[in-house]
Amino acid sequence: MTSQPFPRLLAPALVMTAAGLTGCAVEPNDTNLKDSFVAQIESVGGVSGMTRNGDTLTFSGPDGQGDTAQWQVQLDVVELVTEGELRGNIRSVWVRDGTPLEAPVGSMSFMPVPFLETGIAQDCYAIWDEDTRTWGWT
Repeated sequence: MTSQPFPRLLAPALVMTAAGLTGCAVEPNDTNLKDSFVAQIESVGGVSGMTRNGDTLTFSGPDGQGDTAQWQVQLDVVELVTEGELRGNIRSVWVRDGTPLEAPVGSMSFMPVPFLETGIAQDCYAIWDEDTRTWGWT
């Protein structure tokens, strides 16, 4: 009895498995950019109760004055910029306790510091990291 037939049968299965795993590699797109944006907000201390309905997010989180606010965030523009390093831009409208935040003026934002410290703002971007296949917020 030889062991040749088993490896011949196993080889195609291994090739198919490897091809399947390769097909699972994460590619940058609008969906995982939005998912990463939501995860970045959720990483802020004090954020809880995140719900997502399409491009509208609601949650409780820091109000920037030592208390907690009810937030609603509407994603207005989500775009991938492929010139130079791959970047994902997100522009959003933030509403704190029913009152919209003022629009940013240049690089000045009216967001609470805990969000800004994680790279989240009304107009922000993430850089695609080819090695980790994830978005990095700056």
